Amino acid sequence: MNRILISLAAIGAMALGASTAHAADLAPMPMYKAPVPLPPAYSWTGFYVGANGGFGGNKFDYPATAGGLSGTATLNSSGFFGGGQVGYNWQLSPLWVVGVETDFDGADIEGKAAASAAFGGASAGSTIDWFGTVRARAGALITPNALLYATGGWAYGHTTTTASAALLGVGAATSIGNNQSGWAAGGGLEYALNSWLSFKTEYLYVDLGTATLVSGAAAGIPFSLGEQATAHTVKAGINVKLGDLGGWMH
Repeated sequence: MNRILISLAAIGAMALGASTAHAADLAPMPMYKAPVPLPPAYSWTGFYVGANGGFGGNKFDYPATAGGLSGTATLNSSGFFGGGQVGYNWQLSPLWVVGVETDFDGADIEGKAAASAAFGGASAGSTIDWFGTVRARAGALITPNALLYATGGWAYGHTTTTASAALLGVGAATSIGNNQSGWAAGGGLEYALNSWLSFKTEYLYVDLGTATLVSGAAAGIPFSLGEQATAHTVKAGINVKLGDLGGWMH
């Protein structure tokens, strides 16, 4: 009996030692961590306000008629502008964004010509004093934070045309201001820097239409002189997001 007990104890000790050795040879159990939640995707939907500035220019055209004759004179133009914008975006899907925007800019986009001689001289020119637009925007997200868009709509502005002349010390000058209306179209790229601030660059072609400077008749012959202002504009700007319609309605 004692021999049997001793044999069983020996077998148990051997089994225990083998189990311990086997456990020591096993690799440690892997440690699992919960996945880190991703930040919510940026949403373009919402109101925004911002500021912009840039450079523009193209030409002023002066169509003229006298009786049955007509012709057009042209002055090249250039200058700076700056102002602000307000708009609203709707993100329709992970890819598409549409919106509306209105902007207003003070400007000094000028074209001028001058001539002089020993007995006198003359100068004439026009300036875009300010302009604004009301436009639709539609674009695609090339990344969740980068919007490539096209835009177009109504443009309006104010121009001033001046002329002066001097002959043998006697001079005269005139200035005519006009409110004008036309259209604008272009495109741009806007990048969201964070949840509330974005940066954009934009090109717009602005056509303020044609205004009549003078018209009438001389010696029974009708005449007219008009002025058409156009400009290619390139701007940079920032927008601050204010919230969406849902947030405003609560």
